[in-house]
Amino acid sequence: MKGLLAGVPPLLAYLSTASGFAHWLDSGEFVAAAADFGISHPPGHPLASIVLGAANLMPIGALSFRVAVICSVLLAIAAVALFFSFERSLSVTDAIRPSLRFPLALAATWWVAASHGWWFQAVRPEVYALQAALLCIAMERLLCVSISGEEGDVRPLYHAALALGLALANHHFIALLAIVPSLWLLLGIWKIWGWRPFAWSAGFATAGLMTYLYLPLRALQEPFLNLGDPSSPGRFAWVITAQAFQKSISPEAVAPFGETLADVLIATARDLHVATLAVALLGAYFMLRVSSCRKFGLFWLTLWLVYVLGRASLGFVRGNPDAIAYFMVSYASLGIFTAFALGVLISALAEAVPGRPKLAPALGAILALAASFQLVRSVDASTLASFVDTDVFDDGLRRSLPARSIVLVQNPQTIFRYWGGEAEELNRPDVTMIPLPLLSYPKLVDRYVRDEPDLKPLLRSYVLDGTLSAPELQSLAALRPVYVEMDVRTTRELMDLLVPEQLYHRVLTADTTETDEAGAMREHAALWGDLYQRIGEPIDPHTEVQLIWRHYTDSLYFASVGDTNAALRAVAAGLALNPHPNELLMLQEALKNASPGERIDVRPFTIY
Repeated sequence: MKGLLAGVPPLLAYLSTASGFAHWLDSGEFVAAAADFGISHPPGHPLASIVLGAANLMPIGALSFRVAVICSVLLAIAAVALFFSFERSLSVTDAIRPSLRFPLALAATWWVAASHGWWFQAVRPEVYALQAALLCIAMERLLCVSISGEEGDVRPLYHAALALGLALANHHFIALLAIVPSLWLLLGIWKIWGWRPFAWSAGFATAGLMTYLYLPLRALQEPFLNLGDPSSPGRFAWVITAQAFQKSISPEAVAPFGETLADVLIATARDLHVATLAVALLGAYFMLRVSSCRKFGLFWLTLWLVYVLGRASLGFVRGNPDAIAYFMVSYASLGIFTAFALGVLISALAEAVPGRPKLAPALGAILALAASFQLVRSVDASTLASFVDTDVFDDGLRRSLPARSIVLVQNPQTIFRYWGGEAEELNRPDVTMIPLPLLSYPKLVDRYVRDEPDLKPLLRSYVLDGTLSAPELQSLAALRPVYVEMDVRTTRELMDLLVPEQLYHRVLTADTTETDEAGAMREHAALWGDLYQRIGEPIDPHTEVQLIWRHYTDSLYFASVGDTNAALRAVAAGLALNPHPNELLMLQEALKNASPGERIDVRPFTIY
């Protein structure tokens, strides 16, 4: 009954706000992986592909919604495990009355589970809800063994090891961070039980890690999504070690550590409220002062530090829900510290007023009910119940393209969105989308060339030179409609061969006339008006980022080809969404001073 009370209210909130369509970022990719149990970007996320693939068994709703429902259930399971972890941690001292343990653990669970950092992982297709469930289960099982002592049962340690091994097969970096704080509790378990339980635990953790064998076995069947093709030992190692991301991380590209750490702390304070941080600090002090709680206090404190410092060391992208997902476990630390501080204070108050025995449980119940206020704080930022933006974009990205089109895409979110939509609908098998940033993935170019030999000259020149060849593009455009997604890497030579169409730019052929180009410009402007109308207000923050980027790249194109008025309109559209980008402001000034038809060198206004 306690578990239901802890998990059902968050589950209802999650389900009622889940996305009917896949969101931005990686959501489309994980829908594509779930469609036929495919292989996502390194490290492959084999467990997520299996678990999220269970959405195919659900009888209602679009696949993306069903995957979001699975994420909601997983995060509700995480909340239940978190509740029992909190209740166990509050039971290790007599400084907190037994009647307070349940309501305070419940209040802390609801406060954490209703935070934006948790909630947003439950309403969109992603791997983080599964990760939170596994790590919270591992924490609860580890605390169970540690608190029970010599008279307890060591078998929960094996459950924790299995959960950790499975977590390593889902998102290994987040799982590895959890090992460090566990050492405070594992040392005590070693003193009581010796080495044998750890040998068994290693076996259970290895069993969880065996999930990675799914990758080569599934790759041999060539699923719809098969990134890295880990069917050979070398490619398998390439995928699970995430070498693609290691090579792409440049120390110069990461903000100073102090700046990213400040961003992490600000995001945490905003999500949980600054008052929670203040009370949590007091709770950490109390927990470390009480000898019976000290090792548990060190466990929770180290847990918080490891995840905060770990995320800060990687860099922190403001407003990125994937970055905030790293804090899900660290929020648990702040939750237990806050509950501990309140428990000690209310217990002391009850001792000071001995004539009112119901005071402490009444205050605990009030706090549990007050925790529901977190739902109100977070719902606007977290709900995706009315989100349709990616579905609206799909018309221009995929559905409305001419037959047998070839689309050369630069933006990773466009790539993932395309894969997710097509895996779910399977309505444009005639269109070929080429993900340019991912062509370095093993066997990906070979797969395209094998399926469509016409692409060989273009892909060969791109792999060799790192840029699209204008002659090869025009040769291909003479055979099939070819589209290029506008990007800062698009050269001026290439821009002269393009004209806006749908949400891309079409490669011109020799028989294209000026009338055709003018018509394409008018249709492009009308498309944006229709798109804004269908998205509606307010605009989702992540959709806003996509819109600004497209208006920005459009402005670079129009300025380069000398269409000053169209460039000014694109700049104005971007600044209407966000009036602060320096590149757009500077380009606007340059356009205002330009003569009609003057081509502008956009390099000073280009983000590299």
